[in-house]
Amino acid sequence: MLKKAAATTALVLVVLGYSAASAQGSVSFCIYGSASCMACAQLKKFLTEEFGSDALRFNEVYGNETNAEKLDRIYDLAFPRLPNRDRVIPVTGVFCDGRLVAVVVGVPEFDESFWRDVASPREGILLVLHNGTAVERNDPQLISSLEEVFGEAPIPPTPGPTTKTASEVLIPVTTAALADSVNPCTFSVFTALLLLAMSAGGRRRSLSVGGAFIAAVFLAYYALGLGLIKVFATLPWLKYAVAALGLVVGSYEVITSLGGRFKSPLPDPLYKTTSRLVEWTSRAASVPLAFCAGLLISVTLLPCSSGPYLVATSLLAGLPGYQRLALLGMYNTIFVAPLVLILLVVGLLERRVRDVKVWRSKKLHVMNLVAGSLLIAICLWALLVS
Repeated sequence: MLKKAAATTALVLVVLGYSAASAQGSVSFCIYGSASCMACAQLKKFLTEEFGSDALRFNEVYGNETNAEKLDRIYDLAFPRLPNRDRVIPVTGVFCDGRLVAVVVGVPEFDESFWRDVASPREGILLVLHNGTAVERNDPQLISSLEEVFGEAPIPPTPGPTTKTASEVLIPVTTAALADSVNPCTFSVFTALLLLAMSAGGRRRSLSVGGAFIAAVFLAYYALGLGLIKVFATLPWLKYAVAALGLVVGSYEVITSLGGRFKSPLPDPLYKTTSRLVEWTSRAASVPLAFCAGLLISVTLLPCSSGPYLVATSLLAGLPGYQRLALLGMYNTIFVAPLVLILLVVGLLERRVRDVKVWRSKKLHVMNLVAGSLLIAICLWALLVS
């Protein structure tokens, strides 16, 4: 929402009044700025991520006399009393269904809701300064003159990743998280490390060491997820390539598990490296070392465990920022849930480590079958529905 000081009160009242009464149309933007301007670059990146590259046209003013003259003309029309020292870039024309509905100076907010509210349909045109002050002008001649300077609206984005809502992707993202949480490729190594660490000390040490390891895994995968979301937001078509690859990986997991045995898809050098890392950590089971090991193992196992995560983050890339963060946190909470369960069973209930090891070894192929089946389901959803 719009959160500014008293200077923004008018903007809040005007914008919220219209946004509550009207449905949101297709939104697009025309920016006058410069590639060398940090605020311009940040705004361009933000709007591209939130609304799609098709919804944006960027006009360079430095070294382009025509665009520079148009920028001056916009200021003369929309803000004639604004001193030259306050005539900054970027200046953004906001379109709703092809009609110019607002002109925004600077970057009052890096928030999707701000820009959608500004782009709400209205009779007049909203003029917003960089400090958040705003006024609506219902002057057809002014609107016509500004539209002539800004030109035609950019082609609005076609329905795609940015049109999804959290409720639409909640089930497939949860399914992917469940598939990842029972993936034997990671589950076997993670549980082995936990069990080795816990067998070296008492209950308190077991909980602290295991907790540090789980926290590191959660943080590492969360950070990775943020990076992947940025990639998919920039290249939304990549989602379909990832889903197709996920079908191949899921089919491989199902086929190999039907024989009653689990075969790790990790290459031998990487598998040996991971095994040595587990062995090293188990001999020096301290909180700092367990945390470092969690970070390292999270990286070394990415080639094996990234299938469901790639599909899930490709779906999250189409959501608003806060929804991305929340669902990404939910995904990783589900992902580490089996580790937390093992930690509680062995640490609090004092189940014998040997019993848990035996159970894990016997069920690896079953977990692989479940993980592969879930991965196939989510990939089919991504290809056929999303």
